[in-house]
Amino acid sequence: MFRESVRVLFLLVLLVPTISSAASLDDYYLSHLAPQYYNSAVSALVVAQPIKPTRSLTGIRHSVKRDWSKLEKSTQQILAKVLARPALTGERTCTPVGGHFTIHYATSGSDAPDLTDNNHNNVPDWVETVAGVFEYVYDVEVNKMAYRSPPAIPYHVYLESLASQRAYGFTTDDGIPTAPSVSASSYIEIDKGYTDSIFLGFTPEESLRVTAAHEFHHAIQYGYNYFFDIFYAEMTSTWMEDEVYDSVNQLYEYLPYYLGVTSTLALNAPIDQGSEYARWIFNRYLAELQGSRTVVRAYWERLGTLSRPQDGSDIDGAQTLDAVLNGNLGNVFFGFAKRVYLRDWTSHLSDVNRIVPAVTPAQTFSVSGTVQAPINVLSTSYTFAYYKYVPSSVTGQDLTISFPSLAANYAVAAFKSDTSGVHEYQYSANAHSILVPSFTSDAVVYLLVCNNGGSMLAPYVGAFPADNSTTLDGSALDANALVIPAQDPIPTSVTTTSSSSSGGKSGCFIATAAYGSYLHPKVALLREFRDRHLLTNAPGRLFVKLYYAVSPPIADLIARHAVLRGATRLMLAPVIFAVEHGAVALVLLLTGMAALVAGRLKMVRSRQEA
Repeated sequence: MFRESVRVLFLLVLLVPTISSAASLDDYYLSHLAPQYYNSAVSALVVAQPIKPTRSLTGIRHSVKRDWSKLEKSTQQILAKVLARPALTGERTCTPVGGHFTIHYATSGSDAPDLTDNNHNNVPDWVETVAGVFEYVYDVEVNKMAYRSPPAIPYHVYLESLASQRAYGFTTDDGIPTAPSVSASSYIEIDKGYTDSIFLGFTPEESLRVTAAHEFHHAIQYGYNYFFDIFYAEMTSTWMEDEVYDSVNQLYEYLPYYLGVTSTLALNAPIDQGSEYARWIFNRYLAELQGSRTVVRAYWERLGTLSRPQDGSDIDGAQTLDAVLNGNLGNVFFGFAKRVYLRDWTSHLSDVNRIVPAVTPAQTFSVSGTVQAPINVLSTSYTFAYYKYVPSSVTGQDLTISFPSLAANYAVAAFKSDTSGVHEYQYSANAHSILVPSFTSDAVVYLLVCNNGGSMLAPYVGAFPADNSTTLDGSALDANALVIPAQDPIPTSVTTTSSSSSGGKSGCFIATAAYGSYLHPKVALLREFRDRHLLTNAPGRLFVKLYYAVSPPIADLIARHAVLRGATRLMLAPVIFAVEHGAVALVLLLTGMAALVAGRLKMVRSRQEA
């Protein structure tokens, strides 16, 4: 035990560049998209997977194609298999009466759904349920909410086991469209039945419904413009879940990933630990502000008119949204930040209490008289923070919050809560302050500081027409989550095609920027050491977790410079030696430690004798 502990401590310092380089762009995509190539303990630590499965892998599948040329050839070979259309064992297809979908399912193997066929129509009952849900979603999103249908109908949906990928489902495009077109076809993969333990908390039917609503809107988005910005794509698809199936309410579980960190996480931030799903709440505010859900559709309709960027990147979502809002995104965002505190939501009223957390102040101050506010503290556009003020005296004097140098991209407001209710007090540009009268002992003041990107125009009122899908509450759309109406039995035309198993997805998974390939034997050796010796004890696990939190930019720097790659390999030489020859390394370590102690003792004795 002692020997193992010493060995771990010895290598912790030496492993800094190794663990950093292992978290390169290749590692990022492989760990998310091909976890079957990743040791489960490493995957759970490195990817920081949530307890619940990922809502969708659409975003990361979208971005990996953009970054394809930056990946190692070995990584591309692995991911090409993962991104290919699934091949199901004994594959059969089901086409519902509506004709908008073709449902693919396996008849044997791990991907096969429950094949029970109680109505003896040669189609498994669960497959019929899937078909009915997708036809219902199509009717709501295309026929009632007037979104453009995906370009390829019937649309293909594949059922397979996604528990190992910890995902409800995902949508994959069929490739970058040929210029000048920007519209892309796609296909959807969803879990075969949502019965695995990772999907606990909701019934299989509930998980199916919101996944279908979410992923089918991604299919719609690809039809508008392949080059969409993923943050708004996920915001829209997650928001759509509750507009189509209001009774499920799974999307509220994501809110802490955003509402708890609004001071550091921008509304338009990219994929970030699931917060892209949590930011759907901004779309609810938009729809309530306009009194119509068509404001969200207007974003996608505008995107469909835009050309592809010359560099192949995604079209900036914040700029597109700002254009849809006539240059008022900053002002609208400020209004949204207010509503998060005021909680004066006007739709889905029975679910308002699900919108948590309530505002958590960044700081709390005990004050009286005139105080200087925290100013220019938010460096990122489209972020906001609240600061709490409690009175330090009971005199009831006015509270003046001063802003001696408020930058143009900031908007501020104060809210006093007391026995008479909540009152808003606005910023005076002439006085450079906010005056809150009668700050008594029963009052609390919350100061909102918002970086709105520099756009603070007159209060915004849009002119978007109402959609024809009833109220914002979506009650008529949900029909209490009805999936297959009794009058529409969904009997299907069933075709059978022969296919091989979807196997062939095995291989060796290693990653490093320094050695240039995941398949390098030295890197494999180091990863094995990490799995066997670092991840099996608390100090090692903490070390790995910390370095995976800070390593991506270091790895990227190493990968882009040949000199740094060579230097890193030189630094790794003693690590490789220590891992390959553990006993020798331990002896050298102990010898070195003994020499240092002996030298120190000799120095002390010399001083004493002098």
